[in-house]
Amino acid sequence: MLKFINSASWALILAIFVYVVLTPKALVAGRTISDIVNKSIIKTIKVDNDEIIDCYDMFKQPSLNHPSLHNHTIQMRPSTYPKNIKVDNPGTLQVTQTWHKYGTCPHGTIPIRRNVEKHYYSTLLRKQRRPKIIHNKKSNILQPNGIRDNHEYAIIKVPGSFIGAQAKINLWNPTVETMIEMSVSQIWVMAGDDSDLNTIEAGWAVDPTNFGDYQTRFFIMWTSDAYQHSCINLRCPGFVQTSPDIAFGCNFTEVSTFNGDQKDATFSIHKDQNSGNWWVQLQDISLGYYPSSIFTLLSKTSDRVEFGGEIYNGRYNGRHTTTQMGNGHFPSEGGLGISSYFSHVQVINENNEAKDPEDVKTYISNPDCYDLKVDKKHTNGYGFYYGGSGYNDNCQ
Repeated sequence: MLKFINSASWALILAIFVYVVLTPKALVAGRTISDIVNKSIIKTIKVDNDEIIDCYDMFKQPSLNHPSLHNHTIQMRPSTYPKNIKVDNPGTLQVTQTWHKYGTCPHGTIPIRRNVEKHYYSTLLRKQRRPKIIHNKKSNILQPNGIRDNHEYAIIKVPGSFIGAQAKINLWNPTVETMIEMSVSQIWVMAGDDSDLNTIEAGWAVDPTNFGDYQTRFFIMWTSDAYQHSCINLRCPGFVQTSPDIAFGCNFTEVSTFNGDQKDATFSIHKDQNSGNWWVQLQDISLGYYPSSIFTLLSKTSDRVEFGGEIYNGRYNGRHTTTQMGNGHFPSEGGLGISSYFSHVQVINENNEAKDPEDVKTYISNPDCYDLKVDKKHTNGYGFYYGGSGYNDNCQ
């Protein structure tokens, strides 16, 4: 029988043999997962809209593949906490994510949202470039230097030597015009400039490029080379997660309503004084940490902290985007319930003390499109209102 098989058929049989036998992979829900990864997954939770959460063995999590983390001993919880940190009321929200309705990850595992194969554009198209700015000492306002950039900001910048930051951030679901654009509200812990820039970032984002939809999702991000190589959530080695309760890249089930219920959550980044690891917390949950060894400058301290909003302006149809920052309303329209806010903003100094920020500088890249106003009453600690609609009569 075999003698009647021609050479083309033999080639096909050989190709099938190589693929099936010599390629140890399994196709799961459209994504190729290696056998090694499969053995690391203890449980899989199927969520609505084809979302999948994999519960990984904590000690086999992909982040430990980072070159500097070989033989790394996982720190299970922070050994030090900042003094005077506001933890009595971490936020108005009992943090829930949609996947919680479908199951939980066992103790000793961590939840990882499976990559969504719905991205229409590459994040490389909007690689972040921090704009050069000019300090107007008379007004204490930082101003753009005239060079246009697709990233736009309404933020405060706090210079100094810090080992962390914290803030309550109002949760909203802003409109994002196109798949390539985004609206982000976050904390940046930073060191260095230009090609040496190091950052650790945490907050919420509506970011269809990365997440495949227009929901408000929790994210973290880091870079040690000014975004030439950067990593969001757990998509590459670096962040060591320890909590089974919260999944990065998953949505918040509750957001604020205009002139209605306000939802906020406390986001925190702080450096453990004993281990040097940079811990990330949501509300009062310690989620895990960035080891200091993956950074250059942030292996020591931060030289500034930033808080506020950012959008990406794709300028489709030859005009400014309608992508909203915050909830799409300007601080001039009103305060609580009308425009978005950050409250209980704190920085953590080298003595591990949490304090209200000082010598604050405001940076608003395009005030006709997005704005920021510091709340001078400080009724909820140091805070500010921010946001805007994007395209309007004055924002072209």
